[in-house]
Amino acid sequence: MDVEKDFTLTYEVPSKAKKVLTDLKKTAKEAEEIVLATDPDREGEAIAWHLEELLRGKKDTRVFSRVVFHELTKEAINEAFKNPGKIDLDLVDAQQARRVLDRLVGYKLSPLLWKKVMYGLSAGRVQSVAVRLVVERERERQAFNPEEYWGVLGEFQNGSKKKIRAELSEINGKKVEIKNGGQAEEIKAGALKGTYSVISLKKSERKKNPYPPFKTSTLQQAMANIYGFNAKKTMRAAQGLFEKGYITYHRTDSLSLSPHFINTARELIKKRFGETYLPATPNLYKTKSANAQEAHEAIRPTSAHAVPSKSIGLSGDEFKTYSIIWLRSLECQMNPSIYEQTSLSIGSDEGYIFKASGSTVLFEGWLAVSKMVGVKEDEEETSSILPELVEGTKMKLLEIKNEQHFTQPPARYNDASLIKKMEEMGVGRPSTYAPTLSTIQDRKYVLRDGRYFYPNDVAYVVVDLLVEHFPEIVDYNFTALMEESLDKVAEGKVQWVPVIREFYKPFEKKILAKDKELNKRDVTNLGDSEEKCPECGRVLVFKLGKFGKFLSCSGYPDCKYAKPLEPLNGVGGEDEDFGKCDKCEDGIMVLKQGRFGKFLACSNYPKCKNTKPFLDKIGMKCPQCGEGEVVKKKSKWKEFYGCSRYPDCDWKSWKNPMVVASGNGEDSEKESGDSIDSLV
Repeated sequence: MDVEKDFTLTYEVPSKAKKVLTDLKKTAKEAEEIVLATDPDREGEAIAWHLEELLRGKKDTRVFSRVVFHELTKEAINEAFKNPGKIDLDLVDAQQARRVLDRLVGYKLSPLLWKKVMYGLSAGRVQSVAVRLVVERERERQAFNPEEYWGVLGEFQNGSKKKIRAELSEINGKKVEIKNGGQAEEIKAGALKGTYSVISLKKSERKKNPYPPFKTSTLQQAMANIYGFNAKKTMRAAQGLFEKGYITYHRTDSLSLSPHFINTARELIKKRFGETYLPATPNLYKTKSANAQEAHEAIRPTSAHAVPSKSIGLSGDEFKTYSIIWLRSLECQMNPSIYEQTSLSIGSDEGYIFKASGSTVLFEGWLAVSKMVGVKEDEEETSSILPELVEGTKMKLLEIKNEQHFTQPPARYNDASLIKKMEEMGVGRPSTYAPTLSTIQDRKYVLRDGRYFYPNDVAYVVVDLLVEHFPEIVDYNFTALMEESLDKVAEGKVQWVPVIREFYKPFEKKILAKDKELNKRDVTNLGDSEEKCPECGRVLVFKLGKFGKFLSCSGYPDCKYAKPLEPLNGVGGEDEDFGKCDKCEDGIMVLKQGRFGKFLACSNYPKCKNTKPFLDKIGMKCPQCGEGEVVKKKSKWKEFYGCSRYPDCDWKSWKNPMVVASGNGEDSEKESGDSIDSLV
């Protein structure tokens, strides 16, 4: 990319793709016409353009046409081939603009983070905003002060056997707010004195409409909420379903459904449930997005008649994902469910009023279809069915309980809520949600506590640096506006080069200025500790270093005292003795944690810089040479297993050979494009 010449792009074929290209050229050599049928989105359009550029010879006059279909069915493919078109260069430009923009941010800003924070970090126009969301939510939680409050619950009964639990709501016309246990006990004592009866009973009808059909973000949210799938796992299953012809294209933010599918779905609903479940006219849905992903449908089954069951040939994650997609696609074309909502007030002659509510289903509507696949997608919020009562009915107070509560901090983000928040803010597009969440985890910006994200120490440092010095990169509005600009490129309304130029010129100047201005010692300071330096008495501060958080003297560089914070996992610890140092007289070898795993180092560092590799043995001889021990090793990207006699023996494996030998465990996920030799 030549930034001085209007971002002129030069493309090269990666070495790993050359064999595929050779095969394609050989196959296409004798063809009179070449039809390009890549995915129906910006990336697919760009791939088609690249293919034409690579397959067309210098004096090649053959016809290259483009067909688009959103489902791999005979009907859709035949229809697409009846109406071949040309590559949409506006979509290609939009994809190129996105790549250029993201590379300019990543390739210019990431090296600055390496120099000023820690090697190996990355910054990105979308990923950094996602990290900022996680960091700000965690800070909200840290700043949250829980407040105590109490509830007073009464248990009542009339002539029927059914008991009613109701919560104290009012005393003499005033809303109850109980802040401590003493106040709750006083109120409880007063409430026990009176006699109770039903003073109000209101019934109303409430409708609950079905949810719209799935788009990418809502499918990812539903699978996270129902099955605990992360976004990457959901998209992997959806990709398999699309390739096998079970669903339409799964990267979309459209909510429209084809008339053919709607008619088929309505016929099935009428046959299975009857006309009362079917609206008089089809339910149509519109996206709230200003510019939905180009020309897509919502995610739906290619056939409404392919009811999820063992007979359709799916299993595991794909079956679960298909079941949810099929379920939602039928539900969205059904009538609302109808509830009878009952609100009950029980009062005493002392002025104490307890309230309860309940509901009964009058008409299942769209909820009925979930029974066909055994998945409950909607949890009704009401808690109980109340017995039949009338105003004036005498009620016997059986028991009163006081319950202590505390206000809760805002919940951490999980896959579903973070994707939902990004979508609401206009950050990212259907094709970017899953890769973004994977990237911020792979880079260790965010960690997981169960299903929930929380920030690593480095996330605070990087977010604070970007917010203070590069606010445009992590500004929510800027990121959303840039997405809109890319959408306008895709629509042919603006040219991509001016959009990129307007961003890049001031950004480049700022990078150069901040490189000179920023001091690593200031950037990586995480705040003061309560400890004093044992060497000079000054305050120790938390710092972020190459291998994590540590304590450093605030008097640095005059005082170089430093102290590690986090103990090592696994064998021994930093204080375990691994023998005397063979380079100095009084040092001992201790276990340390480095960028590529554990190693042994002299305790007299930095006076003595002797180091040795640490062999993390698993208790098994090398299966190749039979002499060396199998040890855990770590590459820049991930952990693997190798022989302790390397390089004399080059045996290595991604999988634990002890597990493989015992026949337990599952194969690890295949890393596309990464061989173990390249990582080693």
